[in-house]
Amino acid sequence: MPAPDSSASRRDRATPPPWRTRLLREVRGYAEALAIAYLVVTFVFNTVGVVGVSMSPNLDGGRSGGSVLSALLTGDRVFIPKYDTWLRRAGLLGPYARGEIVVVREPANAPTAQERDRRPFFIKRVIARSGDVFRLDDGVTIVNGAPVDQGYIEASGEITADPIDFPVVTVRDGEVTHLHVGFARTMRGTAVPQLPLDGRIPAGVPVDDPRVQLYYGDVVDALAPVPEDAPEGRAFLHELVVPDASYWVMGDNRQTSAGGSEDSRYFGPIDAITVAGRATAVIWPPRRDGAWNWRALTPPPAFDAIPERP
Repeated sequence: MPAPDSSASRRDRATPPPWRTRLLREVRGYAEALAIAYLVVTFVFNTVGVVGVSMSPNLDGGRSGGSVLSALLTGDRVFIPKYDTWLRRAGLLGPYARGEIVVVREPANAPTAQERDRRPFFIKRVIARSGDVFRLDDGVTIVNGAPVDQGYIEASGEITADPIDFPVVTVRDGEVTHLHVGFARTMRGTAVPQLPLDGRIPAGVPVDDPRVQLYYGDVVDALAPVPEDAPEGRAFLHELVVPDASYWVMGDNRQTSAGGSEDSRYFGPIDAITVAGRATAVIWPPRRDGAWNWRALTPPPAFDAIPERP
């Protein structure tokens, strides 16, 4: 027969642990939860809310005119598999495919980055990758000589791509001397690029101009070799070769009057290391405008027609 508990042992069980012990247990519990959350977000998956109209009409950025919180609550939320990101950085997976949607750290030379202290993440589509030859001809993206069907952004009738030409340059003695781009000034005095639009070609700006170097230094360095039949001293539409470990990214909303997208057209190619992940699906809200909103985010079929560069 087991011995009865002594009064001292009963008192020990009834006495709550000291407050320091209770605090330590609470702190340890929160720390473990935070550590697990950090590991999941860093290495397993994350979700990102879409804010703004830069990916219209394919991603909804929430209520316009409201706060960022309102946009986050009403906009699409996309799923980001983080293991995919780390496998790519480790070289176990190839580069992101053309047409995939990625989350990118805003480049330091982006026009909006010139006017604020922070550089948020934003969502764009991969248009061209390292080694691809790229140009914009009357708003149509041309990669490795193949026009990309714009139906995936224009079929709904919500967006019509601005008829932009890029890069437009002037050559003298076989060397590119000028990039044809205008620069407007914001209220804070920041120079913001304005690209050749609807056949209107701005005056050429020397390629060593500080404004050109800020926004398009990498573009100038990446220009394709000057063709033998390039017009001497006159503007013409050239092309660029996307540098190693870089991507050319653009938003689906390429209509300035509809809010537009600030993308590689205004800050050049991005470094691959700045890609934080690939958006693979819209997971929230489940329904929008009376229809199911859950869907996979796969490259539009138009990108299948792009040939590899010889």
